[in-house]
Amino acid sequence: MRRTNPRPVNRRGEKGDRAARIGAWWDDVVAGDTDEPHPVHGYGVSARLTGEKLVLAGEVGSRRERDELLKEARTRIGHGFRQVDSSRLRVDEHPEKPGLLDQTLIATFPDSSTAALASKFVMEHSRVTPKEMAIIDRTNLGKLRGILPQDYLEDATKRIECREAVLVLRVDETEVFKVRGLLEEDTRSTWTVTTPPQLASGGKR
Repeated sequence: MRRTNPRPVNRRGEKGDRAARIGAWWDDVVAGDTDEPHPVHGYGVSARLTGEKLVLAGEVGSRRERDELLKEARTRIGHGFRQVDSSRLRVDEHPEKPGLLDQTLIATFPDSSTAALASKFVMEHSRVTPKEMAIIDRTNLGKLRGILPQDYLEDATKRIECREAVLVLRVDETEVFKVRGLLEEDTRSTWTVTTPPQLASGGKR
């Protein structure tokens, strides 16, 4: 479900906000609402109640992440379920190697201030540091050609000419999934697209 505004940043700090969002997600799971993505793992993992059993499924990137997810589930035993089944929760044994490929995400917003707020929200909650970030509107339209692939210039330019603002984020290919998920699900992005992977500077296959 797309929200109408980016969530405000919790001034107590990212860790407290992250814990609150995870807790709220588990509250929804226990209540039978499993439509929302996990705040950290997104749609890569799922949790559902089957009788008195909580079934975890999907894939995480490391054993540490698997252990953290299991801990989250087990601390809630007694709240609607008695045991946790993690047999369908896998660890990706062959993750993509970071540093080889980059991808660019393009998202449009009603104005530059909304785009800036969305960028801040996505960076804080994904814990991703972009290799390049820019917000383009009618005041700096000329910069668009230098940061976007040719195939996307026309669409982005039309949106800017309609008084929208374009947020451009270039990130490592391994981080695209979680960044795009936040852009699409938690911000007011009116258009979101991801360009094909390109060889990172100095990257080799």
